[in-house]
Amino acid sequence: MLAVRGKQINTLMSNNRQNNLTTMSSGCYLPNFCKADVFFRLLLVVELIAIVFTLVSFDRGDFYLHVAMNSVLMLWVGLTNAAVLCWVSPMAVMRNVQNATFIAVGITLLITLVVSLMGIILVEKMRLGGGGHDTAFILLRNLAIAAILIGLALRYFYLQYESKINLEIQGKARLQALQARIRPHFLFNSMNTIASLTHDQPDLAEQAIENLSDLFRASLAAEASIPLQQELELARRYIQIESLRLGDRLTVNWMPSSDDINVSLPALTLQPLIENAIYHGIEPLAEGGTIDIQIHRLGDFIEIVISNPLLEDRTEQQREGNNMAVENIRERLQIAYSGVASMQQVEADDRFTVTLKIPVLQVETQ
Repeated sequence: MLAVRGKQINTLMSNNRQNNLTTMSSGCYLPNFCKADVFFRLLLVVELIAIVFTLVSFDRGDFYLHVAMNSVLMLWVGLTNAAVLCWVSPMAVMRNVQNATFIAVGITLLITLVVSLMGIILVEKMRLGGGGHDTAFILLRNLAIAAILIGLALRYFYLQYESKINLEIQGKARLQALQARIRPHFLFNSMNTIASLTHDQPDLAEQAIENLSDLFRASLAAEASIPLQQELELARRYIQIESLRLGDRLTVNWMPSSDDINVSLPALTLQPLIENAIYHGIEPLAEGGTIDIQIHRLGDFIEIVISNPLLEDRTEQQREGNNMAVENIRERLQIAYSGVASMQQVEADDRFTVTLKIPVLQVETQ
């Protein structure tokens, strides 16, 4: 039965790994022009360019009129370009860097040409045909300026995208390194539990080894982040191993949320915390105690609370704390959620409580 459940966990984790790889390989380096913040930043940049262009090219006449005319021209080019790129960005052809670059340059030059022609016609009508401007020169000048600006912008977007990818890769490498540190520690402590059962209760030791085999295989198959339900399954497997050793002295009170919570967290986040709760809270008490595990949603966050009893006389508790595991978890949360997640430890009312706050994934519906 346990082996079958282990295979199910491994299958789900393999699917998660494939989904993560697919998501990473399907990105476009251009910003999402459909977002309001990107749109307003573009609006500000275009207006600044219009003012700079007016300052450079102004010769005579009404300065503010020149600013207004250049602003209208460049805003038409910039905003129309953003609208078209917003429309074409989701297309599969934009997943390729070269295709996205050629399409963005082509769209920008075409829109610049059309808007420039419209601007020339409008100016000539306002001046009743007496402008005397060189239409070819104006078109070539505007196209050259547009080509230079879009080239600089695309280079900036690509470098920013490349930097973001490199940071993500470095973060995942660091996360995997921290993950590798927690697994041997977890295995070592679980083997100590099995060793304590070997002589007195060999049957329970054999059962614990089977549980540990499935649990460790599942943990090795885990990606840097796994769904909450899979993490809870790993925690339950570990509690089963410890229950064989502690018996009735260990009681776990699960209080999960009734909501369907869609959240991922670094693999083996809860197990070390539960291990600490057993090691520091349950084992020192002759009568044992209860570990409370609460899971509920608070707005855009999920809160996981793990609480264990403590000795009334703290001087009798001489056990050395497992700071490595706690700091490991804290650092993994910082990397995985870019500082948004948090972990707090509080000691009050003869109980030690660890509280994790993890942002909930917002999944878009098709």
